[in-house]
Amino acid sequence: MTEDGLPETVGDRHLFMAWSTHTTDWDTYGKWYDGEHIPQVMDTTGMVGAQRFVLDDTKPLPGVKRLDWGHLAMYELGQDAGAFREEVKAMLMSGDMVLPDFMVQPFKALFLRPVSEVHYGADWDAGRLDERHLFFAWSTHTTDWDTYGKWYDEVHIPQILSVPGMLRAQRFLPAGTKPLPGVDVPDEGHLALYEMAGSPSTFREECKRMLMSGEMVLPEFMVQPFGATFMRPESPWWPAQD
Repeated sequence: MTEDGLPETVGDRHLFMAWSTHTTDWDTYGKWYDGEHIPQVMDTTGMVGAQRFVLDDTKPLPGVKRLDWGHLAMYELGQDAGAFREEVKAMLMSGDMVLPDFMVQPFKALFLRPVSEVHYGADWDAGRLDERHLFFAWSTHTTDWDTYGKWYDEVHIPQILSVPGMLRAQRFLPAGTKPLPGVDVPDEGHLALYEMAGSPSTFREECKRMLMSGEMVLPEFMVQPFGATFMRPESPWWPAQD
């Protein structure tokens, strides 16, 4: 545990997530993101890759709080995001990076650090990242972190990864990295991020079945309702260039 009683960082897979809305058409927004913004961000310290996502139309799971923060640009780093943050801030302050007028301000942004190992599903294949869909499960709890992490890693995630098409899962907490200037920082707690190949419909129906049958039980120490979102890819996975 850290000095403030939170789980230690596990591994090097850090994330930066930027959710946004806009006042232009999707083609213009996507062209700016893919042709200008992502290449700029990718040329920073520690960058592994990036991908854009939008809300999927899969029906939410029963009883969850559906979160819709708009378009998501998810950046994966291979180290702590501190240097990345300083470089992006410098580009914004110098005018080398310009956010267009059609991006609604402030946008939501969050640095995340890993608090579990990566759990791989039977269908894991790094070549399928272009088609991956995401399920975000944000949560808070009333127990200690050791109990919560043990339940997630030893019980819940293995149940989820038994669903056909699951690629991988990992748990995250907000990092101590200072937010970028002017952003709105979400505060939804612990994140379990699940990646699956193709549509989440099978995942949704199988999780619903396990919950309704009692095969999957959410413990009383998980605060209800928790925030959840299904997202689909809006761009390919852009790996960083060596």
